Amino acid sequence: MIQFTQYLRPNGATKQVEIDRPAPIEMAALALRKLGCKFEIEELTTHEVSMTIEYKDMLMAIKVVPNGPEVPPAVDQLITEADERLQYIKEI
Repeated sequence: MIQFTQYLRPNGATKQVEIDRPAPIEMAALALRKLGCKFEIEELTTHEVSMTIEYKDMLMAIKVVPNGPEVPPAVDQLITEADERLQYIKEI
């Protein structure tokens, strides 16, 4: 399970939510979290979902998709992109 901090309307209260993804994605997410990455998600007033992964003060990846069946594959893309960017940062 991959855990996100979800920001709720209308006042930005938070709660922890989880999504089940394939093992390679979950392992990449766990590695990102162990390095200190933050996973955040919120439903926008447009009924889209904004998902981000941040490392320190850097935005590693962001996805905005309609709320519904497009969310799980977008989570996979989000984690893959963040993992690739973090690997690049480690190399330089």
